Amino acid sequence: MTSAGTVHTNRDFLLLWSGNAVSLVGFHGVRVAYPMLALAITGSAGLAGWVMFALTLPSLIFQIPAGIVADYADRRRVLTGCVLAGLASTLVATMVILAELASPGPVLIITAFIEGTAYVFFTLSELGAIRDVVTVEQRPAAFAFFEAEQPIALVIGRAAGAAVYGAARWLPFAANAVSYLFCLATLAAIRGDFSARGGATDRATAAIRVREGIRIVWTDPFLRISTAISGASNLVIQVIILLMMFRLARAGHPAWTVGAVLAAAGVGGVLGSFVAAPLTSRLSAPAVYRGSLWAWSALLVPITLGTDPLVLAAAWGGVGAIGTVVNVSLTTFRVNVIPEEALGRAVGSIHLVTDGAMALGGLLAGYLLSAFSTTVTGWTTVGAMLALAVLSGRARGHTGAGKPTEDAHAVGS
Repeated sequence: MTSAGTVHTNRDFLLLWSGNAVSLVGFHGVRVAYPMLALAITGSAGLAGWVMFALTLPSLIFQIPAGIVADYADRRRVLTGCVLAGLASTLVATMVILAELASPGPVLIITAFIEGTAYVFFTLSELGAIRDVVTVEQRPAAFAFFEAEQPIALVIGRAAGAAVYGAARWLPFAANAVSYLFCLATLAAIRGDFSARGGATDRATAAIRVREGIRIVWTDPFLRISTAISGASNLVIQVIILLMMFRLARAGHPAWTVGAVLAAAGVGGVLGSFVAAPLTSRLSAPAVYRGSLWAWSALLVPITLGTDPLVLAAAWGGVGAIGTVVNVSLTTFRVNVIPEEALGRAVGSIHLVTDGAMALGGLLAGYLLSAFSTTVTGWTTVGAMLALAVLSGRARGHTGAGKPTEDAHAVGS
């Protein structure tokens, strides 16, 4: 671990972040290409849906196992193994395209599932790996970089993935393979210590390990209520996404307009990452969280009222910017108050709630828009977010989850 200087001069962190960011761009590129490929080859919207489901299913079923692995395994080996699994899968998908198989559906579903699984295990181990290579003082800036990975990857990956797919169907997968190779090179160059933190004497059964992670989240008031509210707010956000897509399509806007509006959240997320670290250093996590929910509530109003793409993009960009700020604040808080040896399991249990809600949000959005008008659906989301903002007033900060670190007060109450 670097003992002095800023995160910008921390060689190991910059290697870790750059490799992971590039591989994430490649991954989001194929997330766009997978369903497009399935639809183009087979003409089956059902198969395209199954491929998308295969990509997202691991986020629902592997969060806890991935957390256990992140806590008890050498994180560099886990990250390397995930990259190798993703590389093998994307190469198989590339060969399927070039070979022009008659029935590629099952193979694409399997490769998509493997890549999605590697992504889940990679993400949780990356969180612990960042803590391995930075100092306590560098954490806010480091996690601002960490949270910026997603919006950057979404903007670049989605745009590049769709563009190169138009040139050749195999190109997004080949580009993804190159991004994996770059990530492997950066991981190999890191000198930090990623060895397992759990010794042989404290390896309990899997069930006890899982309960331990859940207990840590449950016994801290802020972790408990922020996890529940984040799950609910993620559900609301998924409804808003489908609402915007539905309204823009019904208003006759071209398909690229929908992509541009949705990409605005990524742009906002990148901008938000620049102010996330200073805000996290100056304000407590509960204060940032409460303010974010109120701000989201306000931004959902113009989304509910109009169909102008510029207005929607501006509001949605604001949602993305705030999302990055609150994610940095929450991540820093979790890393500071959750015992190091249980970080993966605790965060995995949090992701199980928040990511599971995102999957359910898509289903709920379809039912709401089928049963009610877009106006009713829109104001329902505004009301729901306002209710969550009010409930967030009960989140008062850390009172002792597990074994708090000595700097927990910096992001606590």
